[in-house]
Amino acid sequence: MKNKKKTILITGATGYIGSWLTRYFLNNQFNIIAHGSSKSTVMKLKHKLEQQGYSLGNLEFWEQNFIAKRWIFPNFQKIDYIIHCAALTSVRKGIRENYHKYFTVNVLGTKIIAEKALDNNISHFIHLSSGQIYGKPDKLPINDKTPKEPINLYGFTKLMGEEVVKVFGTFGLNYTIIRPFSVYGKEQSNIISIIINKIKTSEPLTIFGDGSQTRAFMHINDICSAVRLILGNQSCFNEEYNLSGPKEYSVNTLVEMIAHKLGKEPKTEYKNSGINELKRNLADTTKLQKLGFQYKYSLENFIDTLDD
Repeated sequence: MKNKKKTILITGATGYIGSWLTRYFLNNQFNIIAHGSSKSTVMKLKHKLEQQGYSLGNLEFWEQNFIAKRWIFPNFQKIDYIIHCAALTSVRKGIRENYHKYFTVNVLGTKIIAEKALDNNISHFIHLSSGQIYGKPDKLPINDKTPKEPINLYGFTKLMGEEVVKVFGTFGLNYTIIRPFSVYGKEQSNIISIIINKIKTSEPLTIFGDGSQTRAFMHINDICSAVRLILGNQSCFNEEYNLSGPKEYSVNTLVEMIAHKLGKEPKTEYKNSGINELKRNLADTTKLQKLGFQYKYSLENFIDTLDD
């Protein structure tokens, strides 16, 4: 008798990490419930997966605003795991005027879905947080013991979300907190894609700060592989894992690498940031590698494959 397929609910499946986790676990023979907060984003994800040739036989779509009082779907009794990706993630949009939105989604929304996980005896609840919770640490690389001192609204609300999950852990929720630092890959809208598009179109490229700030980028496929190692792994229950690439790249270095590959001179202009941003963010991933994780993708190779 074949083992029954496990079912994973992926919240925020219409976002970048969530959408690639959906693709990844579809290919790994799980039943997937892909959540989005609006009909338009859910339909966009469905159409994209269809266009990319994914079989949707094991996939259900769920549109749900977590704050709404009426929950129509799904039946939590048939769910084995939850990967909670739903969040507001923009550091630059984390301004005073958006405090309520960020708190509602990143803190209250996390509370609601974590509580449902506990009430329905979900086997494993994975919460995607962020390396932004550490702020500006005195020492690098960052590990579990590094003080958590966020410096912006996004970082603060993600840290509050973590604490909410830990509270439910004291009541019996099997959780794991995963903190991606800087993610890159196909279809990603981030500093890398912005640099690529601006240089390709010969538009002015605005660099906030002096460009010396660095990020340790981790490929989305490596992120997915790390989540797979953790999912359902009892040794990872009530643990925390930081996910970053093994190497730092400054914004100025990224511009040089991409411009060289595209064979074009960038038109750069520097401006004050206006918000609190991290100067560096490199994680110690020894704990993750003890689970058997190995990096398979490099930023250099990604840039080398850019189309001219």
